[in-house]
Amino acid sequence: MIVKCSPALLVAMCAMAQTTTPTVSTLHSFEGAPGDGAGPIAGLVIGGSGVLYGTTSNGGASNQGTVFSLKPPTSTGGSWTETVLHNFSGPDGALPGTTLAIGSGGVLYGTTAEGGSGSCPGGCGTVFSLTPSDGGWTEAMLYNFTGGSDGSNPTGLTIGAGRVLYGTTNNIDSAGVGTVFSLTPPASAGGAWTESVLHTFTGPDGGFPEAGVVQGTGGALYGTTYSGGATDVGVVFRLTPPASPGGTWKETVIHSFTGSDGGFISAGVAIGSGGVLYGTASLVGGSGDGTVYSLAPPLAGSNAWTIDVLCAFSGSNGNSPAAGVTIGEGGVLYGTTTVGGASGNGVVFSLTPPSMAGGSWSEKVLHSFTGSPEGSDPNAVLAIGGNGVLFGTTTGGGTANLGTVFAVF
Repeated sequence: MIVKCSPALLVAMCAMAQTTTPTVSTLHSFEGAPGDGAGPIAGLVIGGSGVLYGTTSNGGASNQGTVFSLKPPTSTGGSWTETVLHNFSGPDGALPGTTLAIGSGGVLYGTTAEGGSGSCPGGCGTVFSLTPSDGGWTEAMLYNFTGGSDGSNPTGLTIGAGRVLYGTTNNIDSAGVGTVFSLTPPASAGGAWTESVLHTFTGPDGGFPEAGVVQGTGGALYGTTYSGGATDVGVVFRLTPPASPGGTWKETVIHSFTGSDGGFISAGVAIGSGGVLYGTASLVGGSGDGTVYSLAPPLAGSNAWTIDVLCAFSGSNGNSPAAGVTIGEGGVLYGTTTVGGASGNGVVFSLTPPSMAGGSWSEKVLHSFTGSPEGSDPNAVLAIGGNGVLFGTTTGGGTANLGTVFAVF
C-alpha cells in the first residue's frame, strides 16, 4: 500500500509500512492497578500530533478504570509513551468501556458503565469530560444516570452540532429496555448540562443497545440494538429529529435481523458513500459465527432498506465480531473479531468492495493474534491514522495478560 509519511508523525512505522505484508506491533502492554490500566474493551481516537486516547475498563489507582494517552515516538526506533490522564474512583464513574469522542479544544468526552450516585448496584453510570490544560487534565461529570426513566449503563457518544452529545443506555427501569439520549451543554460556563430522553425502546422496536449512535444527513441518528425486533435478535434503527425545537423524535426500524443475516448486534454502524450503513453482527449467519453487513437506503418510491451480507465468518477467518467496521480509502472496511483465526485469539480483517456492481466483497485476514505476550481478544473498533496505519486494542494478552494497544501497518 502507499503511505504518505510525515517526519513528525510515526517515523518508524512509516518506513515499515511500505511492505505489502501487514506487520503488527505492540505499542503498549497494560500492567494493571495501581499504576496502569487493564482490560481495554474500547477503541482509540487519534488527536493532534498522532496522540492516541483510550480507556481501560479496569486498573488504575482504584481499579475502576482509566483514561490514557499514548504519544508516538519522535525518532525511528523510539517507544510510545503512555500516560494515565485520569483514574476513576467510583463516585466520578467506574468501568469505562466505550470509545472516546474528541471535541473542540481537544476535550475528551466519554461514558462509564457504572459509578456515580444512581440507585443501581455499583452506580448507574456517568457521562464525563476531560479538559486539557497546561497543568494536566481536568475531569468533570456532566451527567449522573439515576436508573429511572433516564436509563442506566450508558454506551458510546457522538458529538453533534452545538456540542450536543448523543448516546444510548443499555438498561432502564420497568418502562423499557434502553434509551437514546441527548446532553445539551449549558448556555453559560459552569451551568448544568441538560439530559433528554429521545426514545425509549420497548422490544418490538429494539432492545438493549450496546453501542452508541452516529449522525447522518439531516441530523438523523442511526444505531443498533442487541435484541428486540421481529425475531428478537436485534435491529438497526433511525431516529429522525423533530421539524421544530421541542418536538418528538421519530424512531423507525430500518432492519430487523432474522438470524440468517446475523443477530445479537453488539456494534454500531458506520455511514459510507451514498448513505450506506455498514456494521457487524456478533453471532449467527451461515456458520453461526457472525457477519459483516451493509444496508442501502431505499430507492425512489420505496421505504425498504436493502441488506446485503458482505462476509459470513466461519472460525478460521474470524468469529464473533464485537466491534463495528471502520471505512478506509476506496471504501475498504476494516474490523476485528474477538475470537477465531489461526490461534483462536481473534483477528484483524479487511473487506474490499467488488470492482463491478453486484460482485462479491473480498475478505482478507490481516493478522491472527497469538495470545500472550502479543495480544488476544480484540474487542474494539479500529482507528485509521493519516498514513493508513490501523490502531486498536486487545482485552487480553500482553506481558501481564491484561491487554495491549497495537498497530497494523
